[in-house]
Amino acid sequence: MLLRATRQGYVHAQFMVGCAYRDGLGTKKTLAQSRRWWTAAAKRDHPGAIFNLALDYDYGRGIRPNPRKAFGLYKRGAKFGDREAQCNLAVVYLDGRSTNRSLRQGTDPKAQDNLGRSYLDGEELEKDKIMAKMWLTKAARQGHGRARNLLRAVRENARH
Repeated sequence: MLLRATRQGYVHAQFMVGCAYRDGLGTKKTLAQSRRWWTAAAKRDHPGAIFNLALDYDYGRGIRPNPRKAFGLYKRGAKFGDREAQCNLAVVYLDGRSTNRSLRQGTDPKAQDNLGRSYLDGEELEKDKIMAKMWLTKAARQGHGRARNLLRAVRENARH
């Protein structure tokens, strides 16, 4: 069924076939095949496929790690609004794995906002309101409007 959908041009089906190969669902677990399908879907801007390829290159899942390629894929996924890609991109920035000097120094407000939201949501990182407030405050002090608004909401919720 999914393979038929891929032949009909459904990009999400390509992504799902990649996931099936990664997890061995209904097929033999084959990371090379999962990457093949994710690459096809990523060429058509599927955020989940882009993110999974980034993870492969970041952690060396079935291939040699390539931090530069992972960084580029995280950045691309983040532009599409993929929250997981945004979180991982923020971590790359703040860990100093980026080539951009301001990001290595932890002075990029977008990265700080992404990291703060990740601590607040508890989806990619363990939920930690103190860390969330710290990173959101850093971003807000640099004029990041979304961080400022979220920080205000967090403080108002703490009072109630």
